[in-house]
Amino acid sequence: MYGAVWFTDPARLLPAIRERLRPGGRLVFSQRPPVEGCYGCQASYIPRGADEDPLVVKRWDYEPDAWERLLKEHGFSDVSADVLAAPPGNRKTGTLIVRARA
Repeated sequence: MYGAVWFTDPARLLPAIRERLRPGGRLVFSQRPPVEGCYGCQASYIPRGADEDPLVVKRWDYEPDAWERLLKEHGFSDVSADVLAAPPGNRKTGTLIVRARA
């Protein structure tokens, strides 16, 4: 969850993953769904010490259909991307779950 696929440009990462997966191998990942209207490369500022500038971390946010299209464009099949709703309670943000087969 919230790993390499979220923090690495899919144009670089997906071909590398696809190249190394055996036929039938699976890529499965999860991350937060994108904020509406905020798609593609986004930046987060991570606070550091009082005398340091914040750390800038890039992440790639896409809606489920965009992840499906990207994975298919990079040679994956049997692709699905869905948002699992948050469990009952105060939290409203679900989890994006993406599956694909080499």
